[in-house]
Amino acid sequence: MNPRIAGCLAIAVSMSGCGTIATLTNEKGAADELGSWHSHCQTIPRAYSGVAYDFCTLNGPERHGQPPTATGMVIDIALSSITDTLVIPYTGYQQYQRGSIPVRRKHLDVSW
Repeated sequence: MNPRIAGCLAIAVSMSGCGTIATLTNEKGAADELGSWHSHCQTIPRAYSGVAYDFCTLNGPERHGQPPTATGMVIDIALSSITDTLVIPYTGYQQYQRGSIPVRRKHLDVSW
């Protein structure tokens, strides 16, 4: 195989489905991120979790700093949907056994 093609494939695979990778490898961290961003989502379904995570990333108040770009999110949603479809046997079973991933809001204790 041509080294350029192999390199391009490696980059494409590593970038594909970031939402899916985030929820499959670190579901607690992904849920905590959504909570800290004040997403309006209360849970992330395990089946098609990457697409749901991407949607929840956009479903909240405007964030300061570096919010995701629309083009980047459209690409990630498309790639996450492909990746989510490939792992549906695993995530479907996890959804059945464990239910959805709760998005936790971190409340600050302001008692003096």
